[in-house]
Amino acid sequence: MAKFEFVSPSSSIMSEADRLFRVALTDYESKNYKKALASVDKILKKAPHHSPTIALKALIVCFYHPNQPESKDVNALVTLSEETLAECQSLIERASEYDPKNSIAAHLSALYYRQIKDYAKAAHYYTVAYSNNPYNKAILRDLSSCLSQLRKFPLLTKTRFDYLQAEPGYRQNYSTTAMAYDLNGEYESAIKICEQIEEIIKDKLIEEDMVENSEAIIYKATLYIKLEQYEKALEYIDQQLDRTDKFRCYDTFGLLEMKYELLLKLGKYNEGQLVIRQLLIKNPDNIDYYRDLFKCLQIEDNVDLKLKVLTKLAKFYPRSDLPKYLPLTFLKGELFESHLDAYMSGLFKRGVPSAFNAIKTLYKEKDHPQIILKVAEKYESSEKDPLNLTWIKYFVSQHYYRLGDYENSMKKINEAIQITPTLIELYMYKARILKHQGRLADAANEMNTARRMDLQDRFVNTKTVKYYFRANMIEEAIKTASLFTKNDEEPTGVKDLHQVQACWFIAEYAEALARLFKEKLSLFQELEKKEPSATANDDGGNQDDDEINIHLIKKQVSAYLGLSLQRFFSIFSIYEEYYDDQFDFHFYAFRKGTFRAYHETIQWSDELFHQPFIGRIYSDVMTLLQYTVENKDLLERALDLSTTTTRRSKKDKKDEIKWKESMLKYNKVYDSDSLATQLVENIVLKKDYSRIEKIENLIKVQNPSGKPETIDFLNGQFNYDLIEGRYVVALASLRKVKELARGGGPTAERAKLVLDEMTRKLHKFIDAPSDDPKIQSLQKIVKLGLMRN
Repeated sequence: MAKFEFVSPSSSIMSEADRLFRVALTDYESKNYKKALASVDKILKKAPHHSPTIALKALIVCFYHPNQPESKDVNALVTLSEETLAECQSLIERASEYDPKNSIAAHLSALYYRQIKDYAKAAHYYTVAYSNNPYNKAILRDLSSCLSQLRKFPLLTKTRFDYLQAEPGYRQNYSTTAMAYDLNGEYESAIKICEQIEEIIKDKLIEEDMVENSEAIIYKATLYIKLEQYEKALEYIDQQLDRTDKFRCYDTFGLLEMKYELLLKLGKYNEGQLVIRQLLIKNPDNIDYYRDLFKCLQIEDNVDLKLKVLTKLAKFYPRSDLPKYLPLTFLKGELFESHLDAYMSGLFKRGVPSAFNAIKTLYKEKDHPQIILKVAEKYESSEKDPLNLTWIKYFVSQHYYRLGDYENSMKKINEAIQITPTLIELYMYKARILKHQGRLADAANEMNTARRMDLQDRFVNTKTVKYYFRANMIEEAIKTASLFTKNDEEPTGVKDLHQVQACWFIAEYAEALARLFKEKLSLFQELEKKEPSATANDDGGNQDDDEINIHLIKKQVSAYLGLSLQRFFSIFSIYEEYYDDQFDFHFYAFRKGTFRAYHETIQWSDELFHQPFIGRIYSDVMTLLQYTVENKDLLERALDLSTTTTRRSKKDKKDEIKWKESMLKYNKVYDSDSLATQLVENIVLKKDYSRIEKIENLIKVQNPSGKPETIDFLNGQFNYDLIEGRYVVALASLRKVKELARGGGPTAERAKLVLDEMTRKLHKFIDAPSDDPKIQSLQKIVKLGLMRN
């Protein structure tokens, strides 16, 4: 490592510092952090202004801190508390202050920020490091990864191109540069880079290049399409399909799909239908091929011709279900009934359990349900085989369930169980019916009956866990889930399920805890209205068995709220980790030549926090936090344990100890703040909303286009605005939900329920008495806004 001139009291001291610095750096790279930290401290005693050493210390502290036990995993960061982060930040600032142009210090600072996933600052320090040491081209590679993560594509194109100029001997550098231009919308430049590398390697390809070259060919075709040069793209694809050499494109299926889509765009329907027929030979179960074939044949509105085409295709592909099913999507009346009869006859004779799933989309037509039932009952009355009859009754039960007739649905499923009591699917469906009847505990027990029939079935185990959570039977849910988890160090699998990022489990768990929190808070409110003597004994004497331990209820309020929030926050942390995981692929993907997969990963990551699941969790957590704000006075009294500490009997204290042991056994995930007491104190009592601000920033930063206007995201935004006191702004979300409620179907029904709850919350604010003129003015504005909506 080259020597640098540092501001120091003695050049000999600094020379010694450089030597020791190299030793410390070697120890750090060898992951001997304890020894490296000792060397760093030794240097700083003699040369406190040695900026590379100061920056290196910040980086070392990421992995080893003397005040924390050494991690078993040398690749894992220590728990970076606010104090540790502040210490590291101070070290980085000192290093920059003492020698702002030192490329080594800047490079180490960039590595530190990359480790803590602050990619913006990492990119800044990489830029500083490169500007002061332009000969170190490796910095450009790391800088480009940060820019890719930050989606700063204009800067990325320059950085990738500069690195290509420095290292033109590697194909992946051309690929990364082409992708950078692609992501920045400069498709012509991307094509030029692709053509450049094609020219360089055309006579130098080896066996190991076959897959990457194949991927590069189809990627170039996508660039022509993005540039809307459809004729040129079509010509290029035809050239590749005609090739027979070993370096041709091996994804001929992908090329053919692109070709027929291009032919449709260009209006070349005759050629398009020929390509589609080629694709149908390989995959006759793709519904898009049939729809596009009708378009090519220009028979989209001709029922008779479509029926003839599908009848022929059904003969060509007898094992495919689609040619037999698709006529049902456009036929009406008697013709529909006759084709339905023939179609369902095959399903019932074969005893297909998924028969209902195959035709459930037909229920959108008003007359279809009655015809479907008529055909099903015909086979039900004539079927002699017990197993086939069971599946027919199962089908009829699903039919009634779809129509919301749970009584008849239950009747049919019970009849099916009487005939064949060994089929797991029947008990699972019975549980589903019970759930929709509101009998959640019965539904969970019925699902558990199904689980016990096959103890090796993970799917049924998972469904049972979910049903237990929905019934607020948390202990049973955790016990059941723990049957398939690693329980070597913990009594249950809760911690393991967090580590393997089982988000479905964490979400159901959090929602169950939130419901229990509200139940316990309501119970506390009821008990508050009674005389103190009715709930406690002031002299600490024995209570009657039927008396309620209000001190325990207070603890339960705190624990259920805290653990629920803790679980919700865990999900956002997991998704943040998903987003961060793409960092390593900004270069790795191109070493493997996976252009399209990388591009899809970028698109997936951009929509990661737009997923419906995140919308659900976002709505849940904001609704829960708004509930705590709305009931803040009641909640503060419930969290105040001092008023009931001295009013407990011995039995009460024993019950509390037993409850705490049980809670820790079944709910402990983190070693610190195991029951989330500190979290509740920070959010409810100290009004520390930094966690929810982080969630908002996560969604906004990863998705600058804004949140999707779905019910969940709008409800979450509405409640967040109420938490922040932005009542007028909240009206915008209410207005959008009202628009969704005007439609039809389940979405509109749910939107109406959410709208009613939104309106209730705003009316509660409007009706709240206040002497503050500003509040009174705001109440009038909100009232006017509600009237206009």
